Amino acid sequence: MRAAVKRVVQSRLTDVEERLYRRFAAKRTRSDRFELLGENSIVHPPALVIGPERIRVGRDVVIHPGAFFSVLGDHGDKHFDARLTIGDRARIGSGLVVGCAGSVEIGVDVLIADRVFIGDTYHDYRDVARPIAQQGPVDPRPVSIGSGAFLGVGSAVLPGVTVGEGAFVGANAVVTRDVPAHTVVAGNPARQIRHWDGRVWAAAPAES
Repeated sequence: MRAAVKRVVQSRLTDVEERLYRRFAAKRTRSDRFELLGENSIVHPPALVIGPERIRVGRDVVIHPGAFFSVLGDHGDKHFDARLTIGDRARIGSGLVVGCAGSVEIGVDVLIADRVFIGDTYHDYRDVARPIAQQGPVDPRPVSIGSGAFLGVGSAVLPGVTVGEGAFVGANAVVTRDVPAHTVVAGNPARQIRHWDGRVWAAAPAES
């Protein structure tokens, strides 16, 4: 009897501790200010979040420590209507960096490894009379990561890129153009290695 009571007490303590931690994490990471933070989703601290009100996160999402989300509104004399969306059940490793001035969409069941960069814009550099840090972002081009895709350690997805459903991006790959669904890419710039042809995994055709 005592053992059963002890198990119940421990279970209740665990539940309370988890609720307290989730409230602490939400406040520390500003995820309590997201436009949407779905049920059972959590952003583990520490995190740096700019523009939390422009972020929507689905259900059962886990974002590990060290995330940096920069989702812009006003920047200098420019106004951006940025939106970052993360779908249900996404799993995101430590040190994710997202630079968003337009639209970045991460689909459902996406798996992202550590130290990944995703950006729909970059700092302008064309005015040689001004430091790059003072030139601000260029006009954004939307980025989309398809459902069930994987982004490997240290990879980067650049403006205007769509990574297809179930695609696999290798470690340290720099993705500068669209990746078809169920295709493996690697390298800098990323190139197709193999793809699913509907029956088997086949070598990708040679690229010019």
